[in-house]
Amino acid sequence: MALRELKKELNQMDKTEIINLILEMYKKIPDAKNFLKIFATGDIEQLTEKYKKEIERYIYPNGKNMDLRETEARKIIRTVRKMKITELNIELELHYVSCCLEIIEDFGYWDENYYMALGKMFDNAMNGISELGMEDKYNEKVISLSSKASEYGIELEY
Repeated sequence: MALRELKKELNQMDKTEIINLILEMYKKIPDAKNFLKIFATGDIEQLTEKYKKEIERYIYPNGKNMDLRETEARKIIRTVRKMKITELNIELELHYVSCCLEIIEDFGYWDENYYMALGKMFDNAMNGISELGMEDKYNEKVISLSSKASEYGIELEY
């Protein structure tokens, strides 16, 4: 259903029907529940921690073959971006960069695509920080990540 069609349907519903629809979405769709919690409270901390744990589960090597699955972590971040909650995106993107740098540090991992994805994620976070005007809040973390990255020949511009 296109957005225009949805808008038409919603305009035909009365307030009670819309409330019932939202309540059903809240009960049945986890991402809708997460979005509505943030919408109602403005608190992203609990959701940030949940997604950080999921990202870590995919970034850190798993099994005897030490399989890296950072692409799955990036999928989580892409899904969260659809909620359009910039501060949540920033937190997850910087966490991704931090975790990837730990992998490089701990395992001496070198892969050009891995480094490029890490740099792109950092750039996305920096764009979000700039968009929200939160440079002061993230300055220390950004400097720390940039400094750590430079130890491995990765240039993260801030």
